[in-house]
Amino acid sequence: MARYRGYVAVLLLGCMFFAAEVHAGGPVQQQQQYQQNQQTRDVEQRALPDRPSREASSIDGSKPYLNAFGYVLLAGFLGVLGFVGYKFYPAWNQKTGSSPVESRAGFHPADRTNRAPSAAMFVPGSVFISYRRDDSADITGRIYDRLIEHFSRDIVFKDVDSIPLGIDFRQHLEKALSQCRVLIAVVGDEWMGSDQNKRRIDDPRDHVRLELELALSRNIPVIPVLVRKATIPAEEALPSSLRSLAYRNGIQVRTDPDFHGDVDRLIKGIEPHLSVLTAG
Repeated sequence: MARYRGYVAVLLLGCMFFAAEVHAGGPVQQQQQYQQNQQTRDVEQRALPDRPSREASSIDGSKPYLNAFGYVLLAGFLGVLGFVGYKFYPAWNQKTGSSPVESRAGFHPADRTNRAPSAAMFVPGSVFISYRRDDSADITGRIYDRLIEHFSRDIVFKDVDSIPLGIDFRQHLEKALSQCRVLIAVVGDEWMGSDQNKRRIDDPRDHVRLELELALSRNIPVIPVLVRKATIPAEEALPSSLRSLAYRNGIQVRTDPDFHGDVDRLIKGIEPHLSVLTAG
């Protein structure tokens, strides 16, 4: 819209200069022509004193085409026209569903799907992040920041950070997962536990195991996010309740300079799961 305001401003300035030029009497050639015509009229008037003067009807360019009041009206009309365009052009775009970006050459309607969705479209806690602090807290924090920037803080549930103090985390997780539409399982190189003799994932009370068991039992989509060059655990290395995790299609999120590109692909993978909710 800024370029249209520029056009209006240039047009108004042009009208002002044109009015000043014409009102001042025109170029030098028009002044000379006016003097010649004035001398001719003087001779004719002396020869025919009863003949009415043609000065009032002269259109030889020496008189302004409009008086000063007329140019003020013209400038005012153009100003009102620019103001109306400035006020109603965005509303017209919203009504028709178009925008300067969409009207540019090469725009395809499918590009609409790349826009950030509104937080009001989704249920709070639709995206659940499961991770271990001692395994991937730093990179999970960066992933979380990107997700809340795209969706909103209310949409993304980050397990341990979102559990109030003094609450039974099992009941809280069950309630949170009842609203979940997709679970992000961040898997690092110590996700199962650093002690091979007593792995944390083998503990039935392990909060990561509880989160995944609830999600898998409710058929909630689980997206493994592999960080620090980790791989999806083999089926035989997982507890029986988690073995289907080995067949979930995951994504690798690397450190810079690949981090933002990988998270962009993760966001695109999350959105279809949330779109099922909005479409219903």
